[in-house]
Amino acid sequence: MSNQGYVFSYAIGLIFLIGGILFMVMLDEHRFLFGIPYTAMGLLIVVGLHEGRKRRLRREAREAALLGEDADLEDS
Repeated sequence: MSNQGYVFSYAIGLIFLIGGILFMVMLDEHRFLFGIPYTAMGLLIVVGLHEGRKRRLRREAREAALLGEDADLEDS
């Protein structure tokens, strides 16, 4: 995912998360009916993006380490 896509998706997740919290705080009736689903969607988006980014960085580091080991073996 490009950086622009990551930032846009993160912003959408934060909008859902903050909106869900505001629904639960500001509404009188049906506050949990609207607030919990929006908060859950926001959390899923934000946490999913965060975990996906960590997983990608670990994979890239592992691939770089493997390429470094291969280069060391070819130099010998």
